[in-house]
Amino acid sequence: MIDALDPFFSPRSVAVVGASHRPESVGHALAKNLLFGEIGGRDRAAGFAGPVYLVNARGGELFGERMHESLSAIGAPVDLVAIAIPPGAVRGVVEEAGALGAKAIIVITAGFAEMGEEGRALQRSIAALARSLGMRVVGPNCLGVIRPQSRLNASFGAGAPPAGGIGLLSQSGALVTGMISYAQREKFGLSAAVSLGAKCDVDDQDVLRWFAHDPSTKAIALYVEALNEPARFLEVAREVGRTTPIVALKGGMTAAGAKAASSHTGALAGAGAAYGAAFAQAGVLHAKSLGDFSAWSRALAHQPPAKGRRIAIVTNAGGPGVLAADACGGHGLELATLSDATRAALDEVLPAVWSRNNPVDVIGDATPERYRAALEILGRAPEIDGVILIMTVQAMTAPEATADAILEAQRSWDKPLIASFIGLVGTEVGSVLDAHGIPEFNMPELAVSAMGALAKRGAWLRREDAAPFALEGYPPARLDAAAALVERARASGHANTDLALAREILEAAGVRYNQSGTAKDEDEAIAVAERIGYPVVVKLISNDIVHKSDAGGVVLDVVGPEKVRAACASIRQSVEAYRPGARIDGFTVEEQVKGTEIIIGMSRDPGFGPLMMVGMGGVFVEVYEDVAFRLLPMTRRDALDMIGEIRAQPLLDGARNRPRLDRRELAEVLLRLAALVEACPRIVELDLNPLVITRRGLVAIDARVIVDLPALDVLRAPGASPP
Repeated sequence: MIDALDPFFSPRSVAVVGASHRPESVGHALAKNLLFGEIGGRDRAAGFAGPVYLVNARGGELFGERMHESLSAIGAPVDLVAIAIPPGAVRGVVEEAGALGAKAIIVITAGFAEMGEEGRALQRSIAALARSLGMRVVGPNCLGVIRPQSRLNASFGAGAPPAGGIGLLSQSGALVTGMISYAQREKFGLSAAVSLGAKCDVDDQDVLRWFAHDPSTKAIALYVEALNEPARFLEVAREVGRTTPIVALKGGMTAAGAKAASSHTGALAGAGAAYGAAFAQAGVLHAKSLGDFSAWSRALAHQPPAKGRRIAIVTNAGGPGVLAADACGGHGLELATLSDATRAALDEVLPAVWSRNNPVDVIGDATPERYRAALEILGRAPEIDGVILIMTVQAMTAPEATADAILEAQRSWDKPLIASFIGLVGTEVGSVLDAHGIPEFNMPELAVSAMGALAKRGAWLRREDAAPFALEGYPPARLDAAAALVERARASGHANTDLALAREILEAAGVRYNQSGTAKDEDEAIAVAERIGYPVVVKLISNDIVHKSDAGGVVLDVVGPEKVRAACASIRQSVEAYRPGARIDGFTVEEQVKGTEIIIGMSRDPGFGPLMMVGMGGVFVEVYEDVAFRLLPMTRRDALDMIGEIRAQPLLDGARNRPRLDRRELAEVLLRLAALVEACPRIVELDLNPLVITRRGLVAIDARVIVDLPALDVLRAPGASPP
């Protein structure tokens, strides 16, 4: 329930268990922050407005306030209890808090799950006890909770942020303190800051939902390293993202996957792939750096989403304007082409030597009035979706008056404006725009990045699912038959299904293949090749070999019976050298199809579940790593979006007279494989590689289907003997 978190943000009274005279202690910092608002504070009126009860078993006095020997000695109701005592004593305090009628607990104390199984058991018992007493818990091992508008600083951070529109949710307390310092310097504000720590009870999705219903929170900034309930998080993030923009920074994106993968998809789906897919599908803007994390949050909290990606740059310095223009492409933006009417209007207010193009160079001696007049024209121009303003300080520049002119010019706008005052970082002039809702950055590239976030948010809000596309010449999907074939594969005792059975499974799912046949020996292979017609490809069939090309198990451009016989002999020789004793069950002979090779795959993420992949395929798929991921369930729009993320778009578009990809066809094939995966949960990994772009559409050539085995219900190593 959302209301259950209210006592963390607007309690009527707060108690600090572990308040201390020692200045270096967490309990001392907690008490001081609650009483005076921040560590350096001296005014009680700047601290929490309600009663703050200090608890220390030794009693005494701190900051002129009585220290009670225990919670029960307070003798008055307490809504929120912040605990900073050794972990072994925390459970007893939780029991006391329940008896007092407390509704919320912040366990600052460390020494729980991060210490091993004993600590994890203690953490679980405290969470269960709190729940049984009707209380929610933030932590343990966290910085605390800050709510500026309530003057609540229930943390041991060094300072407090200004009140504002960004809801900060972080697994890392240090990141919270860093953002607070940045907010103080740059004059932007937070609606609240929550450090979740070990997340024994209150979780990411709980706080996301609370922020979504908080009128003060205009954007959410989320730092996460790991999620307790990834699938649940995705569901909530999708819901919240419809109304409140979310910016996420994920730590640990490059960690190796938890299991050894047999397929290309499994190998490429590292720790970050599922998170990246979840963020993309929920409309969460995935920042890759702390700078973007802060910049995007500031922009989304204060400026409207851009209605398009056509941007105007206004500058009094050529170099920074060029740098900003260069940065636009990397953030999905384009320089707007100024209309004749806009140029004519600018001619009336700018010197004759102005650039007459975009970036709009208003010249180094630009006055505040010149900036204001140019901005008013660009703000009305229909060909412009947003404006980036750059100012460098010249001898004749009037920064304070220019800031006032900018604020005046934007009052009638419905377009976003981002500013960069180069060289004025940390000054009052450099922060005045932030204080009035216009994000301002010292570096123009960061201003462009922030505008890019507004354009992405606007595009997400305009996003609609795509219409279905009829697949002509494709077999109908027969998912019941596919499921039966998967069970047959499992019964065979081999996790890595043979090539022929993998083909049967995918054809039953509605995938179109090239002509092919199987053969036990060279004579049968020649007969199949004669039936198909030359040239053909001869491939190894072996449950002991996962990647046939690596073992020399694929021979291309085979023409004529003797070449077929030679290809089979070559495969036998290569396989024996690659893996002596590997079983050769026969050969597949296939129609040779040439074109641009792509891959579709699936692996199962331990937290999020099935993870679909599409990208450039062939034998070098793990070299190029030009792939995109999405989680199931997946919409047609998701499928098209992930195709659009492939970097080698010119190849898909038919560069150098190659066949051109029909993206709708590929999206429908992706959805067919997604349906197969949902219907057959025993498929643990899958690669359709290569899927070839030809002039008659997509044609599947090869596939790998890996299933779990009945006896173990885990993925066995390819080639391992059945139990």
